[in-house]
Amino acid sequence: MKKVETEFEKIMKIEIVFSLLYALLGIFIFWKSEMTNNVVGILIGMFFLISGMLTIFTSIDKVKIKLFHYNIFFGILSIVLGILIMLNPLSIINILNISLGIWTIVKSINKIIYFVILKKVKENSNKLLLVSALFLFFLGILLIIYPFRSIIVTKAVGIFILLINILNINDLVLLKKRGEVFLKLLK
Repeated sequence: MKKVETEFEKIMKIEIVFSLLYALLGIFIFWKSEMTNNVVGILIGMFFLISGMLTIFTSIDKVKIKLFHYNIFFGILSIVLGILIMLNPLSIINILNISLGIWTIVKSINKIIYFVILKKVKENSNKLLLVSALFLFFLGILLIIYPFRSIIVTKAVGIFILLINILNINDLVLLKKRGEVFLKLLK
């Protein structure tokens, strides 16, 4: 049990650090919107790639923790998305909204899976997680259906990345605080 608790703590810390990095990326993109689409595309692609690798790494040998069982799938999706963005950074204006929308929807589906698992163990805080997941899902659909145009894209992407990761940090802090309860219930 101690090994599972240690692994859970590691995963939570890594996820929080990456959410903070993503939030900082959002602020940076917003403030430096005059940067070329090429540089922004490569940076975003690299973050997706690194995040995907980290997600896969944290889920290897962690299948004992049911909450993170599907992280390999989401890690692979992030890697593919990162590679696609890095291969085509010059047309980032055209694919950025769809990529960010898909990534946001994937993140929301991951949170919905967490919700279902926590509901099975009758955890009370799961409703906040569901609201966060549904909000992210709505944002993802909005990004795909109503793409932004011109330089506003860069600023909007920065704001969306910041908002998404503020929600993610909130969920992770909640999960980390209640970690002992979750680990007992999920065993």
